[in-house]
Amino acid sequence: MPQLTIDLPETIMPALTRKAEGWQQTPESFLSSYVVLCLENDEQPAADPAREALEDILEERDKGPFVPVPDDLVERVMRKAMARIQQREAHV
Repeated sequence: MPQLTIDLPETIMPALTRKAEGWQQTPESFLSSYVVLCLENDEQPAADPAREALEDILEERDKGPFVPVPDDLVERVMRKAMARIQQREAHV
């Protein structure tokens, strides 16, 4: 594998070391993996416009407002489901 020497500012070494420890890697292997991942993502084709539109919609909905859910929702749904089952059994 080709090797590359990179001069990094001393001030970023603590942050690089913390990131690498979080991924249980050495700073060198973390930086190598990071560069590979970034370059691979750059080569990905542009995202599908429909997918981007859907992601935008979902992000907007995630902001709220949210409709409160009644406390007895599960019981109400179960009652309706049981009534429907009993209707089908009565018609058989």
